[in-house]
Amino acid sequence: MPSEENPQSVAGRSLAGQVLVAADMSHDISIRDDLRVGDLGRIIGLHGKVYDALPGYGLSFEAFVARTVAEYILDAGANGRIWLAERDGQLLGCSAMILRGDNLGQLRWLLVDSSARGIGLGKDLVSCALGYARENGRSRVFLETTDGLPESQRLYGLLGFEVTANAQEELWDGVRPLIRMELALK
Repeated sequence: MPSEENPQSVAGRSLAGQVLVAADMSHDISIRDDLRVGDLGRIIGLHGKVYDALPGYGLSFEAFVARTVAEYILDAGANGRIWLAERDGQLLGCSAMILRGDNLGQLRWLLVDSSARGIGLGKDLVSCALGYARENGRSRVFLETTDGLPESQRLYGLLGFEVTANAQEELWDGVRPLIRMELALK
């Protein structure tokens, strides 16, 4: 089993409690999937920090993320896995795969800090999540996003996700588009 002191490169595999290394070792970023006390708050805080500059986000969005993270633990019994990308203890990104019924998985909380963008970390985090969905017999994965996030939507498109619904819904700051994208797993 890899340890934090001697991680092995196994990007795309979900190994509970083990440290995974991002594909580009020159950036010294590790990805782990063992949740520790304080990690949920760090995920919420990173969302607040990264999205604060975007119009319509801010405290309401951070509270929305906090609610969904809490629901994952309290209501869904943590039925899935979360990955955290770190450099020297600083959280740089995260992703999650929630296991749903009907052989379905939900990609959630995918985020990369601006200081770590452009090196493939987002793709690595999605790869970890999709690998976990496959290992757990999921045949399809969906995600929900909204407008104003062109980089995210571009990444999802490059990875093969397709828009299956686009409806106006009441979200954290009022009515805005809720875009559902799906990917069939092979």
